[in-house]
Amino acid sequence: MSKEEEVLEAFHRFQNALLSNDAEELDRLMAPDYRGFSLKGEMEPREMVLEAWKPGGISMDESSYRGLRAEVRGPVGIVTGNGYVSGTYEGHRWEHHLHFCDLYVNSDEGWQILLAHAVEVEPPA
Repeated sequence: MSKEEEVLEAFHRFQNALLSNDAEELDRLMAPDYRGFSLKGEMEPREMVLEAWKPGGISMDESSYRGLRAEVRGPVGIVTGNGYVSGTYEGHRWEHHLHFCDLYVNSDEGWQILLAHAVEVEPPA
């Protein structure tokens, strides 16, 4: 398996952990110094993400991606693409079309997500 395929595998494992609210798997897949940004541009530290995605928190029922591209530069993997995600939070339905960029680092634990950033876009025509 190429390094790019390994990074894409880590990306898919992370997405599956979100879909199943598997906080233990998310914990393994997130670098200790993980940080992300909400669609509003707000910083979301690791602890906040783990708390939000544990069972009973945010629920994602659909995620699909297209145009996935993975690059590896030394110990850093970059995954970019377009996506659609939907689910519920505190009884409210949500859905987003987005462009995203996720950075992964190759550690003793394998590829772990270090930084996640996404922007909401108009649905494709």
